[in-house]
Amino acid sequence: MATADPANAADPVLPAPTQPDGRRGILLMLVGLLLFSILNGVVKAQTELFPVVQIMFFRNAFAMIPLAMVIMWFGGWRRLRTRMPAWHLLHAALMSAAIGLIFAGYERLPLADATAINFAAPLIVTALSAPLLREAVGWVKWVAVGVGFAGVMFMVQPGGDVIRPGALYSLAGTVLSAGAVLITRHLSKHDSTMTIVFAFMGLSSAMVIPLLPAVWVTPTPWQLAGLIAMGLASGGAQYMTTRALFHAPAATIAPMNYTKMIWALLIGFFAFGDWPGPVVLAGSALVLASTWVVYRSEGRARRAPRL
Repeated sequence: MATADPANAADPVLPAPTQPDGRRGILLMLVGLLLFSILNGVVKAQTELFPVVQIMFFRNAFAMIPLAMVIMWFGGWRRLRTRMPAWHLLHAALMSAAIGLIFAGYERLPLADATAINFAAPLIVTALSAPLLREAVGWVKWVAVGVGFAGVMFMVQPGGDVIRPGALYSLAGTVLSAGAVLITRHLSKHDSTMTIVFAFMGLSSAMVIPLLPAVWVTPTPWQLAGLIAMGLASGGAQYMTTRALFHAPAATIAPMNYTKMIWALLIGFFAFGDWPGPVVLAGSALVLASTWVVYRSEGRARRAPRL
């Protein structure tokens, strides 16, 4: 089935290259994941004070502010229309459920453990992107996913007690998140990046509003400022990770998620004084190597002549 290619009609909000750029997509995803990793550390601290639903509301509702400013700056309000409202609603529902479950995992597990469980997502995305999205998944990307996952397991060395309530929350959120990534990739072939992100933030915020009165905890002024700042920052990070899926296939982007483990370890060190041992450092090297392999392979594919 033929689809509209957003590359042929410039992104209605931000200027876009005439053709998707796989390496740019990888860089956008890496920066976006760094921001999300910092936000995850903030969320873990906030779960000690506020319920997950309240954190989700601030994260998504206030993320719309910087996005709205970008839209107004470029005059793109009228071009945020979509012919796929049902897909946007499904995307928002999956992402909202995934975020809620993953946040619940952060509340009950160490940040590194919860992050490691989330690394099942690239395997799911890579496995399903071929039959569902009809994207080519070469052996290099499969090897990179496998090496990255091995590096994560090498660092975490999960034991028999890994299946705990918090781990189950994280795993369920990871499965839903992988599904949402595939839908994002599908939507990116029809709608602009800003349409996808803004629709998700708006619909997700609306979905959790009915739950707020039952769980609301009144924040102090400083706590309120922190919640709002988290939401503002998440808007930029969400845009970057969504825009990355315009530039590169889901299977190419998926291994980049492994870098979150490195950021989780660094945040643990600076926030809690946890120094990673030799095993963790070796695993981090494997993660970086897998990411670099995908980045280089995407660059070779872009330079290869098309027959």
